[in-house]
Amino acid sequence: MGNTYIDNKGYKRFRDSGELVHRAVMRKKLGHDIPEGMVVHHKNEDKTDFSRNNLQLITRKEHFKHHVVKKKQGRS
Repeated sequence: MGNTYIDNKGYKRFRDSGELVHRAVMRKKLGHDIPEGMVVHHKNEDKTDFSRNNLQLITRKEHFKHHVVKKKQGRS
């Protein structure tokens, strides 16, 4: 996709707007904006995989807990 780039955190963004691709995909899937306090999580942890079945809408708290548990288990 020539209209995207990978940012310094490893996420795909649209060149024209800077919007994160995975958030745009989720917004399209939902048919409305992402509710405040919710984040789009990559189930397989591949930040460049924005396929619909890999994306999950979860709360910031759930997202934080997911990544804290992962770090405690010795994964990045």
